Amino acid sequence: MKNKTKIKVPIFIKLMVFSCLLVIVIISSIGFLVSNVQKNQFKDQLINFGESLIHIMAKNAPDKLLAGEDLALFQLVKDISENEQIVMASITNQKNIIVAHSDLDQVNKNYEPPGNLSKSKINAQGILFSTFGIDKNESLFLEKPLTYQNIDIGTVRIVISQKLIEKNIAQSKKYILISFVVIIFLALLMSLGFSIYFSHPINLLKKSVEIFGTGDYEHQADITSNDELGDLADAFNQMVRDIALKEKIKDSFGRYVAPEIVEMILANPSGHWMKAASKEATVLFTDIRGFTALSEDKEPEVIVDMLNDHFTKITDIIIRHGGHLDKFVGDAAMAVFGIPKENPNHAKDAVKASLEIMSLIEESALKTNQGAPVLRIGIGINTGEMVSGNLGSNKKMEYTVIGDNVNIASRLTSLADPGEILISSKTYDYLDKTDDFKFQEKGRISIKGRKIKIQVFKLIIPGTDDTTNP
Repeated sequence: MKNKTKIKVPIFIKLMVFSCLLVIVIISSIGFLVSNVQKNQFKDQLINFGESLIHIMAKNAPDKLLAGEDLALFQLVKDISENEQIVMASITNQKNIIVAHSDLDQVNKNYEPPGNLSKSKINAQGILFSTFGIDKNESLFLEKPLTYQNIDIGTVRIVISQKLIEKNIAQSKKYILISFVVIIFLALLMSLGFSIYFSHPINLLKKSVEIFGTGDYEHQADITSNDELGDLADAFNQMVRDIALKEKIKDSFGRYVAPEIVEMILANPSGHWMKAASKEATVLFTDIRGFTALSEDKEPEVIVDMLNDHFTKITDIIIRHGGHLDKFVGDAAMAVFGIPKENPNHAKDAVKASLEIMSLIEESALKTNQGAPVLRIGIGINTGEMVSGNLGSNKKMEYTVIGDNVNIASRLTSLADPGEILISSKTYDYLDKTDDFKFQEKGRISIKGRKIKIQVFKLIIPGTDDTTNP
């Protein structure tokens, strides 16, 4: 099943959407509460208004009703009905006959209550409150008994339209909606600004990380905000500076110490890698023949440049074949194969490196202009057990190899003629017989510092001398 690619949503969009949704929820809740509070306030005001009117009618109507002053009752009802919110006002006698009504056609008729009254309740003043619908609009119905010396003599009734309340509520909702839209727009702008403010340093930091990933250790994240993002940028910049310093140290140190040794030091600065160990490896020495005579009439700068060029060529070849450039001693170079990095083919790689070195040096000698110094070298190779580790003092130490097998390789180099590669029988035996190397047996040769002669072979450069296959 193929993985579905997720849509990438920038963080500033997420922040903006979240902020807007939060503002919408808050404003909507506030608007709903305000609308309900206003509606209840308007309704309470309407009820108070109705109570005031019905109290006026109940106070003035009894005397006029008992005296039969129908004109006075009509005037009272007319005065009450002049308010635009009053839908109906009426006064009935003890027999429930309408004696005064805002609609003259209803006078002297039996009172019939509206058929859809609902939500009836009586307050402490004895006023009955009900609601009913007229033309799809809800109206408030109030009625109160008329009493004279605690005797019921009739009833006053009024109907108040809630249309004005609904109009005011609709107007209020309109203002709330307009305010809501304005606030949402402002919140959108503010959230966009805040989102960009917070996401901008994050994007800068992301870009800095990408640049850092390309190997540019000089780039710094330009974030100056005085908050957690600024602290994060400072920590990142400090990390980049530390790594840049480490790389500079590694690069500079690598000019004086082999890169693989630098890697070992940086990987394990506690120094456990420095412990001496006995390992099987192959040592290769090169030495320039007649260097003293070659350099006696040269300027020091010329000699140094010549040696640097020579050693650069040798170093590149040794590293390419997996060797470790151990040291330069005067005009000689020492390389080890199989230490410090494990290499089961250390002898083969050393022989291949020696052939390439010799071929390059001999080819350069043939191309040298007449009168110019000609470099010729001898190479010695030996394989066997040797001790590797850190040698020196507390002030200066050197990672190297020592032992009898190292000395044999050095002695073979001294015996090698210009353009000659000598290897010991140990190296010869270590080679795979299927390798395309050719040798000439030199017999048993005395080595300085050893009583027993050793078997020596000359490694033949392709295209020269008679050969013996291993």
